[in-house]
Amino acid sequence: MNAIDHCLQRFALLDRADDLLNEVRLYRTGVPVREAIAQHRALLREARRHLESAQTLVPASA
Repeated sequence: MNAIDHCLQRFALLDRADDLLNEVRLYRTGVPVREAIAQHRALLREARRHLESAQTLVPASA
């Protein structure tokens, strides 16, 4: 993987994590609190997975 592909892949992971974090809302109307909390946890877990993947992504030259 060349440097540009490496950067693009890292940006894609970070962008997906950002999208997921933007989906987390403090107040959701019409959704029971337990369900909202469960949804938040799932979104945060997935966002964390993308952030960790971006952090551990190693360039081909390393």
